[in-house]
Amino acid sequence: MQYNKDQSFAQVKKQLLETGLVEYVEPLYQYEPLHVPNDPKADSTTGSQNYLKLIKAFQAWEVSKSDTSVVIGILDTGVRLTHEDLKNKLKYNYEDPIDGIDNDGDGFVDNFHGWDLADNDNDPTADANGHGTFVTGIAAAQADNGVGMAGVGYHAKFLPLKVFASGTGGSFKGYEAIVYAADHGCKVINLSWGAASFASAFEQDVINYAVINQDVVIVAAAGNTNNELDFYPASYQNVVSVGALDKNDVKGGSHTYSYNIDLGAMGVGVYSTANASDTNYNSGTGSSYACPMVAGAAALLRSQFPSLSALQIAERLRATADDIYSIAGNATYIEKLGKGRLNIYKALTEATPISVRLKSWDLISTSELGPGGDVSLIGTFVNYLSPVSGLTVSVTSSSEYLQIEQGTFTPGTLGTMASVSNEATPFKFKVALNTPANTPVTVRLGFSNGTYTDYQYITLVLNQNFLTTDVNNLAVSVMSTGNIGYNGLNYSQGKGVVYKGSAALLAEGGLLIGYSPTQVSDNIRNEKGSTDRDFYAVTNLQRKRNAPYADFYGSNVMEDSLTATKTKSLSIQQNVYAWANTPNRDFVVLEFILKNRTNDSISNAYAGLFADWDIISAAKNVAEWDNSSRMGIIRHKSDTSVWAGIQLLTKGAPGFYALDNTTGTGLINTTDGFSTKEKYQALSGGIQRDSAGFDGGKDVYYIISSAIKKLAPLQSDTVAFALVVGQSRAEMKKSASAALQRYNQIQGGTVTATPSLTEVKAIAVYPNPSQGKVTVALPTAMQQTAVTVQLVDSKGQVTSQGSYQRKDKIDFDFSHLSSGMYFLRFVSSTGVVTHKLMLSK
Repeated sequence: MQYNKDQSFAQVKKQLLETGLVEYVEPLYQYEPLHVPNDPKADSTTGSQNYLKLIKAFQAWEVSKSDTSVVIGILDTGVRLTHEDLKNKLKYNYEDPIDGIDNDGDGFVDNFHGWDLADNDNDPTADANGHGTFVTGIAAAQADNGVGMAGVGYHAKFLPLKVFASGTGGSFKGYEAIVYAADHGCKVINLSWGAASFASAFEQDVINYAVINQDVVIVAAAGNTNNELDFYPASYQNVVSVGALDKNDVKGGSHTYSYNIDLGAMGVGVYSTANASDTNYNSGTGSSYACPMVAGAAALLRSQFPSLSALQIAERLRATADDIYSIAGNATYIEKLGKGRLNIYKALTEATPISVRLKSWDLISTSELGPGGDVSLIGTFVNYLSPVSGLTVSVTSSSEYLQIEQGTFTPGTLGTMASVSNEATPFKFKVALNTPANTPVTVRLGFSNGTYTDYQYITLVLNQNFLTTDVNNLAVSVMSTGNIGYNGLNYSQGKGVVYKGSAALLAEGGLLIGYSPTQVSDNIRNEKGSTDRDFYAVTNLQRKRNAPYADFYGSNVMEDSLTATKTKSLSIQQNVYAWANTPNRDFVVLEFILKNRTNDSISNAYAGLFADWDIISAAKNVAEWDNSSRMGIIRHKSDTSVWAGIQLLTKGAPGFYALDNTTGTGLINTTDGFSTKEKYQALSGGIQRDSAGFDGGKDVYYIISSAIKKLAPLQSDTVAFALVVGQSRAEMKKSASAALQRYNQIQGGTVTATPSLTEVKAIAVYPNPSQGKVTVALPTAMQQTAVTVQLVDSKGQVTSQGSYQRKDKIDFDFSHLSSGMYFLRFVSSTGVVTHKLMLSK
């Protein structure tokens, strides 16, 4: 696919998501090889492989020298294929000799000796950047040949895959290369590159495919920044993250540390094959060069333990590392350098290593992460290696903002690859009332049975800047700055607007305050292809427990920024209400109490909500104004199974403007963005354009608004809306009537009882990952109807798993299936929901 170079990423992402054909759209991050050049003060020993003694390679080779069937994928800058210590270790593809024909039918012509994915040709030879040649020698240089050096993997072969482009026409192809390596027989993959960035669902899916579906050990460098940070791909799940140490097992001065590192190896003054000539060797520094030591070690273990899975090999390497925290130089990095320094001999010979890990976890209610919240954490624990008895798991945190109220779980005995959940006795935490906004907190899990000890860390983000309603059929994320669903076009913040487990129904939504054609405040799209940021949160949205007027009530204060040219501003109290009982299960109320915070009166102002609804298929939607219920409605042109809308609840004069991307001359046209003048026009003109999209269906959106009364300094007015979703026009109007009645009760103070808080969970699948036996817990809405369950494998093959009537839980046994990524699809009158399932054996 191609897109116009003038389009912003956010615009392209929105268009692709609106097709309904993609799950996510993300940037393809540009990574760099982790080379740190030598300098005169580097602690190096040129010409000597002193790291072999440190990692106990000589003893290890007495046990295993691997074999030529084990292939290490070197995904890097290319390799000098003619180097004297590498030329005999290359893994050739004899099924596709160089003859201009794709003989093996894999889609790559003449991929006889690897592939250059970055430049899309069959020449993975290193260019001027010799990083890949250096990395390859550490993992796979020919041993016992009388010249040069010995690679840690000894007899293991290597497959060169070039992922960094030599010319301007190519691009980084690291993750495409992971798939290539996994599909072309590599049992170990070395990734000596990365960046301090953010987690990507796409990249994690690629890694899961290689590790779970194709049984490949992935080893990645943890980074060369002297800081505590997340470094990707090393910080992804199912990746062995390798930190750099010096010859004394002390953290290298310029190298990354974090709770996500698994183990370390020497990364200072490392000797290896160099790129200058076929007989050239040199020394280098960086986690890039610690990483292939662990990759080579993984190759030895893959040969010695052919029945162990990639995850078990990874855990054996981690669990048998030598402790390095008694060394004075590591005192400030306790448990932030992994389990210790690589010990290959111990990894090969340890009789009964144990490794219990928290494989997956979830919070029973994420809305409770706000100040004063009670949080319950459930997880699935897996024992990857030898059986363990008398096991206890305990959680602790050094944060002043998180109190542990129930911190012990005793699974007792776990066999090899056995798993257990703490669902019956979840860990329980209390969030401090003075917790600052968006506070990350690390939680330590300690594993012990008296002789065996281990640890693992997870991170919780407390007092996040949004809340998601969770008591009825409509789950709505509301930002502390007035946005609905997501934080503008930032889809990583917020969970959208979801009805009975549906796909997200709202691409973008948020509050607007219009003062004049030149002064409009909002946090939505503008004419520049970006998002305005006019509101800021004074306090974050907090859920108020035991509120006397709603099962779900959240509130905060935000303000409208003042600038040299913008002299009008409001202080806004934002209230969110939802109810669990019939007939109030299909709407959420948003209330805005607007107070003039300036010294001048404010008149001719308007408050409204912008809503870019995407119902079923965004390009086939229609929008209309329903005057009797004072509601803007949107639905699919032909599939009328889901309807959505926003109702004005307060008594100010209503406004409505239906928008689409094909509006003619003289009307608002959002194809070139949404300007301040256009926003004010849509807010201020009353009922102007009462429909859009009826000529075949379009990508439509609207603004629904209300006039604000004239406000003297410190005076207030209230504007309230209800987000309503239903399955027919009649249901929409019925819920709109209920919403108005319920809101009027709040305003009149007639609600006196304290409703019990009720939670409606989405579909839960546990344990996940699983060895085969899986329990599915259905939400209340799906318990009232018939549900058909289908299993979809990674190739798209669909297998029916039966139909079930009025079930709250369903048990399945997939033990007969091979390890890999699958999807469970649930079809009912409430819609179609898909849930990812990982089988790991």
